[in-house]
Amino acid sequence: MCTLHQIAPENIRQAEIPKFPSPETGALKFWEIEHFFTCPIIGMCLVHGEQKQVLKKAGIPTKNISPYDMHETLVASAKTENRLSQKVDRLLNHKYGVRAAALYRLAEPDFMNCWKDAFETGQYLAEFWAAVSRRDLSVVSRKEIFGAIHMAMHANADQSAHLTRQLEHLKSKAIEQDRKNKEISLNRRALEKENEALKRMLREVRSSLLGAEQEKDRMRSDPADMKMRHRVMELEKENQRLAATLADHVEQLKIKDRERLSLTEHIAQISKQLDDQRQSEIQFRNEAQETLHTFIEMNRCDAGCPSFDLCSKRVLIVGGIARMEALYRQIIENSGGVLEYHDGYMKGGAKQLESSLKRSDIVLCPVNCNSHAACSMVKNLGKKHNKPVHMLASFSLSAVTQVIRAGGARQAAGN
Repeated sequence: MCTLHQIAPENIRQAEIPKFPSPETGALKFWEIEHFFTCPIIGMCLVHGEQKQVLKKAGIPTKNISPYDMHETLVASAKTENRLSQKVDRLLNHKYGVRAAALYRLAEPDFMNCWKDAFETGQYLAEFWAAVSRRDLSVVSRKEIFGAIHMAMHANADQSAHLTRQLEHLKSKAIEQDRKNKEISLNRRALEKENEALKRMLREVRSSLLGAEQEKDRMRSDPADMKMRHRVMELEKENQRLAATLADHVEQLKIKDRERLSLTEHIAQISKQLDDQRQSEIQFRNEAQETLHTFIEMNRCDAGCPSFDLCSKRVLIVGGIARMEALYRQIIENSGGVLEYHDGYMKGGAKQLESSLKRSDIVLCPVNCNSHAACSMVKNLGKKHNKPVHMLASFSLSAVTQVIRAGGARQAAGN
């Protein structure tokens, strides 16, 4: 297993870095790499800030330029050697040159092992730059690397669609919350009007109490006037009740104000997330369409290519990751095959699995995503019906692709 991608650049000894030979055999420059690689190199190996910085250094204004226009300008510069493409090349070599230089001297099988290990960990940008700038890498290896990058972009598109659905749900909630905010605002204005009425009533009561106090003082010398005393007591109780009601309304207004402020802040956050996601989705969709179209046009296999033709064979995949079924199907159907998929669960018994296996020409079973019982069942049924069974160590797309390609190569040799 390759561990070179796990070594920090500063820990690679200078003696281990090979000196580049003549320009005919040295690393490719940015403007020399195959053009269908330039889009993913710019989009994945340079972050937004670095793209903006390299444009400024090349004398290209970046004010009011969208991320997509920035990306498109950098990709277009790769067609020829120019000031901008030279600066992009220097920046990529500054970021990844130390690690890439150590990768250049590896034999192709060792290099591909390093690439696969790095891709599985998700830390593969230096290996990606080394692959596209290496002169002696075979077409088969370049296609495998591009295929892995392309399918990863598909997976990101699925995730982006899922996030978009979540954002739409949040947008609906935001609209509903805005409606509630308007309702709260209307209730608040109604409460304010009610409070004003209560304040006026309170002033009137206080005025009445003041008059009653004055009348009480005047009548203290006349104990016989009990009726007036009772009136004064009733007014005092009414005053206390109105004061309590007023205090309760004031507290409710404070609570409503806090809720309205919190909802306003939450709506602002949701709006910003929607804008950011919409921009990212537009950029990703444009990049994926451009890259896929270029790769298909430049690397289309004809009818005589046996490596990617399953000759309408039926391929059964047992287990794996259920959400990757669409990606498995795309790989197999693009190679001329037919996919059958079984989730690997044995609750319904082996009857359905055996029926699918009998119809299939090739059986793939990733052992890291299946139970021991399911793996044993697949092996036994394969022997029983004389079907070729491949037990895969991983459910990854590269593992499935390797088996498909190996089958296609054996078929070509037999012909």
